[in-house]
Amino acid sequence: MTAPLTDTDHYKWVALAVASLGTLVGILNANTLIIALPTIMMDLNTTLIGVMWVLIAYTLIITILAPACGRFADMYGRKKLYVFGLVVFTIGSLLCGFAADITQLIGFRILQAIGGAFLVANGTLLVVDAFPRYELGKAMGILSMIMAAAFVVGPILGGFLTLINWRLNFFFNVPIGLAVAYIAHTRLREMNEFSRDEPFDLWGMLLFTVAFVTLTIYLSVGLLFGLLSVLMLTILTVGIISFAAFFWRERTIPHPLIDLSLFKIRIFAYGQASSFLNSIARGAVMILLILFFQGMRGYDPLTASILITPLAIGLIISGPIGGNLSDKYGSRLISTGGLIISLVGLVGLALMQYDTPYWILGGWMFVNGFGSGLFQPPNTSAIMASVPFERRGVASAMRAFLNNTGMVISMTIALPLLIATIPLEMMMNIFVVGGMNMPVETQITFTQGIAFVLVISSLLTVPAIIVSALRGIEDVGRDRERTENR
Repeated sequence: MTAPLTDTDHYKWVALAVASLGTLVGILNANTLIIALPTIMMDLNTTLIGVMWVLIAYTLIITILAPACGRFADMYGRKKLYVFGLVVFTIGSLLCGFAADITQLIGFRILQAIGGAFLVANGTLLVVDAFPRYELGKAMGILSMIMAAAFVVGPILGGFLTLINWRLNFFFNVPIGLAVAYIAHTRLREMNEFSRDEPFDLWGMLLFTVAFVTLTIYLSVGLLFGLLSVLMLTILTVGIISFAAFFWRERTIPHPLIDLSLFKIRIFAYGQASSFLNSIARGAVMILLILFFQGMRGYDPLTASILITPLAIGLIISGPIGGNLSDKYGSRLISTGGLIISLVGLVGLALMQYDTPYWILGGWMFVNGFGSGLFQPPNTSAIMASVPFERRGVASAMRAFLNNTGMVISMTIALPLLIATIPLEMMMNIFVVGGMNMPVETQITFTQGIAFVLVISSLLTVPAIIVSALRGIEDVGRDRERTENR
């Protein structure tokens, strides 16, 4: 006879549903927008670099604010901050839809990112707080599956909306964001008491922001101005000094912005490191594929979005599998195996030629997505379960920070490398005229540029595999026993 659901059993599914809806809003926007980038570039009369900053600025702000949002979550709780994030994200989306030029669009994306930072920091926390450790992998797997479904639906939806008007990619978020904010406000609750008496490390936040921004600028535009130029070396020096001061401060004050002592926990440290390296490796993959299908192959946004769905389908299938297996066998074997499979898919994509048949590219995209689905849920559940409740906000924020930092680094590395392989004017002509109408030599050069970046991604996956394999082993059976005896 099946036991009746307790209030806690019911609430954990409520928390998962609300977190999934918030995640869905954020991911749908990101993926619909990627499809719209070439159209936005031409409609707002900007360059590839300008339109890429629509993505980079969003990720940059979320990354900068991640530690602060995580700290606030440990001080004030999850619910209010999550609802606040949804409201700000929705307002930012509305304003982005009315942007008259690329400067306004980037500015409103920054506002949108402020709301997104609170969503990212608190979404996973809602689920981790509500589920017992021995079911956390399953919960993360379901969340991963929903995220992957958004990866499938997002590009297709984005392609359809872009064919009508690219601004609909932003307006689409408004009714959904308002509805999810109302549901979160009425259905969520706090699972524990929070310490509001601890001070917020404002100086640490300022030092962290200066360090991150200056080092990102050096990495992103250093090649354009010269890595050893006076300007770039000055920026690099400011970044290093700020980072050193931040690191010293966080180790010496009683209530730091980022609790570095958490890295003494082996599973936490190695899980975060493998996630960071994997983000650098995979952050630009979808953008590269979009550029290939819309630029090189000359497909319209809707068709290009459909062509990249194998990547997300692999995630949908393997996400729940990876989560459930990790609840039984721990994260090390499943996550490491997922990274190895992901590497195989990346290597396959890196072998692309300008005339490679689609079925081959689709197969490698599926393999890459399948491996990522096996890696992410076990790794996330292991990271979050390894820290005490009162530090989960900081832990989640560090996970988001490292993941987003990896994506920023990936994009800032990929774009200069791609531009270095082909003149910028010629690249613009590929999108205007269509790659298939360009000389074969140009098609080969453009494809080789994308393939070269994918080779770099493949190489970066190798240390991620090694680090993942070196993590500790969780005693999942003991965690189950402890939870059931409470």
